[in-house]
Amino acid sequence: MSIRNGLVALAALAFAFPALAMTPALTVISEGPAPQRRAVQLIVRSERASRDFQIQVTAPGTPPILPGQTAPAIYVLDGGYDIAGPTGWLLGGAGAIAPAYVITIGYPPGGPFTRERDLLFAPGTRPDGTVAKGGGGAAFRAFLLEELKPFMETRYPLDPKSAVLFGHSLSGIFTANMLADRPEAFSGYLIASPSLWADPSVIDRLRTVSARAPGRKVFVAWGAKEEPYMTDGGQKVSAALSSDPARLTLRTKAFENEQHISYYPLVMSAAFPFLLPRAAPIRHPSPIALTRAQTERYFGTYALSDGRKVTIGEDEDGMLLEVEGAPAANIHAEALDRFYIHGVDARITFDAGPGPPAALVFYVNGAEARAVRK
Repeated sequence: MSIRNGLVALAALAFAFPALAMTPALTVISEGPAPQRRAVQLIVRSERASRDFQIQVTAPGTPPILPGQTAPAIYVLDGGYDIAGPTGWLLGGAGAIAPAYVITIGYPPGGPFTRERDLLFAPGTRPDGTVAKGGGGAAFRAFLLEELKPFMETRYPLDPKSAVLFGHSLSGIFTANMLADRPEAFSGYLIASPSLWADPSVIDRLRTVSARAPGRKVFVAWGAKEEPYMTDGGQKVSAALSSDPARLTLRTKAFENEQHISYYPLVMSAAFPFLLPRAAPIRHPSPIALTRAQTERYFGTYALSDGRKVTIGEDEDGMLLEVEGAPAANIHAEALDRFYIHGVDARITFDAGPGPPAALVFYVNGAEARAVRK
C-alpha cells in the first residue's frame, strides 16, 4: 500500500453506513455521484411539497466511525451555489470547524425552478414594485423538517441536536422565518442578506426567539456594498435578535467592499467556525521511530463494542490500522503505545506492558471507544 493521506482514507468511511428505513413520505428517485468531488447526489420526491428536489451530501473528511458517534449537519438552501459542500469539507479538514456533513438542497436540472414560491410564505412586493409569487413556504418547511431532516438522520450518523440552517437572499428570509417560527428545529442559523422586503413581519417574531428557544447561535451577514434595502434587511434582523445575549448568541458581520453574492464564499469561512466550533484543535505530533520488536506486540485483532473488528498489522509503509468495513490507514508512533493518523484528529493508545496489549482506545474527533483484543 502506498503512503496514505489519513484525510482521504477516513473520508471513504463517510458513506460506509448502510441506509436504513426511509421516511415513508420521501421517495428517492435516483442516487449517484454528484458533479462535485466527494459528494453523493439524490433526487427525491417530496410528498409535502409535491415536487422533486436535488440533494447533495458531502461527508466530512473524518466522519464518525466509533460506536454511537455522530456529527453535525449543515443544511444549505439554494443548492449551496455548488461551493458549500467543498468549503465545508475543507474547513473541517483544516480543523477550523467540527467535521460536519454538508447537505445542499436545490432543484433537478431541467425541472421546475420554484425557488421564489418555496422560500416565501406569502406573496411579497419587490423594491421595483413587481410581485414575488410566494405562498409555498409552509410546504417547503414541512419538506425540510418532516421529510428531509429525519431521512438524513436515519441514513447518516448525524446529531439531531447539532444542525445548522444556511440561507442567502430569498433563502435568507426563509431561514429568518424558520428561526422565528421553529427556532428549536436547528441549533444554529446563518442568515445572509435576508430579503426583508418580502416579509417584514418576521421582525416582531424574531424579537421573542431567545425566550422560546434559548441557546441558539445565529450569524447574520450582508455585503456592505449591496443595495440599501438589502443592507437594511440584515441590520434590522440583527437588531431584532440582539436584545437577549444571555440566551441567544449572535454575531453580525458586514463584509466590506462586497456585493450581494461576492461575499458568499467568505461568509461560510466566517460563520461556520462560530456556529460549529471544534471541541479541540487538531494535534500535529512529530513521529518517532520504533523497532519491529517494539511494534509487533500491537499486531492483532481487537473488537469494538458494536462487534466490528479493528486490525493492527503492517505493510511496506509501516503499521496499518483497519476498521472492519472501511479503508486501511497507516498509523505513526508519537510515543511508545501512542499512535496517530497524519493530518486528522485520530489516534490510538494501546494498553501499556511488556506483552500483547489487552485493548486499545481509538480516538476520533474528540470521541473515543475501547476495543478489546480477540
